[in-house]
Amino acid sequence: MTFEECLEKGLIKKSESARERVEQSLSLGDRFLKSAHKNFGMEEYEVCEIICYNALFHYARALLFDKGYIERSHACLFIALKRFYPECKGSFDQADKIRAERHNLQYAGFAADKDSAMFVLKFVREFSGLAKGLKKQK
Repeated sequence: MTFEECLEKGLIKKSESARERVEQSLSLGDRFLKSAHKNFGMEEYEVCEIICYNALFHYARALLFDKGYIERSHACLFIALKRFYPECKGSFDQADKIRAERHNLQYAGFAADKDSAMFVLKFVREFSGLAKGLKKQK
């Protein structure tokens, strides 16, 4: 799907109030990331990865909100971010892979192990810094 198709289908929309939601979304991301760390420590690797994705999603939404848009599709969220922040395409591609992995964990019964959970946790910590840094660049 393309950015234009996401707009046409209403999966990405301009919103006058989107920018008001940036800080709340960053805060939610931080809370989820803290919870993911706790679950990793309890060796709850599937839960850790699912919660990591929730953090990642909120950090990504904050960037979209900062551009004045809202989303109705997780896939379109990352498509839009690649459009708005082309210099970070590699990070958004990896985030989209984690989105698909979370889907498989949650809905297809896939399993996660310590290494995959550690990779996702580390990526989301880095993505948090990326999101907060891009927001400050305005």
